[in-house]
Amino acid sequence: MKSLRYFLSFLVFFPTLVLAYTLHGTVVNVHDGDTLTVQSGSDRFKVRFLGVDTPEVDYFGNTQGEPADVARDFVAGLVPVGSNITVIYDENGHDKHNRILGRVIYNDVEVNLEILKEGWGYMYFIYPFEKGLITAYSQASKFAVDNQRGLFSARYANVLAPYDFRMKSRNLTGTNFVGDIETKMLYYPEDSHKIPVWRRAFFSDKNLAYSNGYKFF
Repeated sequence: MKSLRYFLSFLVFFPTLVLAYTLHGTVVNVHDGDTLTVQSGSDRFKVRFLGVDTPEVDYFGNTQGEPADVARDFVAGLVPVGSNITVIYDENGHDKHNRILGRVIYNDVEVNLEILKEGWGYMYFIYPFEKGLITAYSQASKFAVDNQRGLFSARYANVLAPYDFRMKSRNLTGTNFVGDIETKMLYYPEDSHKIPVWRRAFFSDKNLAYSNGYKFF
């Protein structure tokens, strides 16, 4: 019955998808706030939380320190080692590091949403993404910002967004165009700060953004 509920919930957020996949497994490691290792049968899989970006514990030897540790511990509290979870992902559900990119369900709770609602991660979608899903995640992220939860509290006001930290730590400039999911305005990478964090969507190519209704004004 639980599997049926997960699947129905999945259809609400991904109404247009033809192929959907489900991984059932046991958490064996919580690396940071957005990455788990899951044992399923005789195989182990790295799982990256879809739509969520949390402070870096170890990025090429660089760390964001306390907020990264707190975000990791928050997730470890939600899905402790030994938890039996379900990961839902689609045909685009692997990132460039070959990690499964999906929604993590535990005890009927979508962990991705909880991370965003409590402010321990930034909403982070790179196209392709489902409009229904990004809308739900955006609402969760806005709740955290409005209520100064987690990373959006005064304590962490000067902490860089994880993607900005990754760029800065390697002296790089972002290459993804950034769209405002509410206004459909498109911005160059260096102007992402002009969009509220809960309304940002990233595109690797501006033509992809154009084809989805985004444009420069």
